[in-house]
Amino acid sequence: MTGSIAFLVIGFAVLIYSGDCLVRGALAAAYKSNVSPLLVGILIVGFGTSMPEFLIGAQAASSGYSGLAHGNIIGSNIANIFLVLALPALIFPIATDAPRMRATALFMLACTAAWIGVTIFFGLTQIVGMVFIVLLAVYAVIAWMIAREDTTEDTKEEIKIMNTPVWRMIMLILIGLVGLPLGGRFLVDGGITLGHELNASERIVGLTVLAFGSSLPELGAAVAASVRKQSDVAMGNIIGACIFNILGVGGVVGILGPRTALSPEFTAFSNWAMALAAILVTIVIFLHRRVGIATGLIFLVLYGVYLLGLVNNWSFEGVGDLIIAPSAQTPSAD
Repeated sequence: MTGSIAFLVIGFAVLIYSGDCLVRGALAAAYKSNVSPLLVGILIVGFGTSMPEFLIGAQAASSGYSGLAHGNIIGSNIANIFLVLALPALIFPIATDAPRMRATALFMLACTAAWIGVTIFFGLTQIVGMVFIVLLAVYAVIAWMIAREDTTEDTKEEIKIMNTPVWRMIMLILIGLVGLPLGGRFLVDGGITLGHELNASERIVGLTVLAFGSSLPELGAAVAASVRKQSDVAMGNIIGACIFNILGVGGVVGILGPRTALSPEFTAFSNWAMALAAILVTIVIFLHRRVGIATGLIFLVLYGVYLLGLVNNWSFEGVGDLIIAPSAQTPSAD
């Protein structure tokens, strides 16, 4: 067990460092190109910090551990909203009134609904995976065309990042690109071994250990953006990561490790926890309410409740029957 934990610790450390390097390098390139903060948060920071999920999902699916990959996708999205968004909000309130924030949240909610519908009725097949990848590409192009220009005044932090030498920017990006696959490999190997030693299913490992670990780059970016009072980047980071996890990671996992049906551990409970998280953050954004201490604490409590349900094997599988069955009954013909 000591060896498994060592692999996980090394994997987490490599992912955090290399993910941070990739984000800093990407931000420098983005600011030099005069890209809007929200777009930076979604496409650069959000997608960039989701590379651990992408690499873990691809490696797990190609190695025959699709359940681990599915759990990582769902668990990461739940952690991104209930944990990664909540913790920075305890430090500085995060505003939700950036232009096009509502449209972005709606798209994230639509992606969540698509994931739930597809995984329940069709499974994550290769065709579904290819459709997800195409949708992600189309979304990225449209978002870039609509929100590319940065019309806000540059902050001191942005100017500092913008002045990053080109050689350092390239070095940061290269460190990230090399380190992320390495960290992903350590995490997959350590997570699988630890799960076997604890007699835990690969799905539970994916929903908890790997989901939390692979969300650490998002947490680091969100905390940094919150401290610098860059709410657009912080919210864009969370929403962009959720979109990328479903369409990007889900698409690749569907292609490399197709499954016609997902485990009931996902479809009966965790899928719905992910839906609740997406709905709540969308409501907050539509009401233009800041994510502050109160909202952050509520989200943290909900994450704790989710983990409790995961440990105790909670399920919503019979809820529909309780509602539909009584109305479907007909009086007896006595």
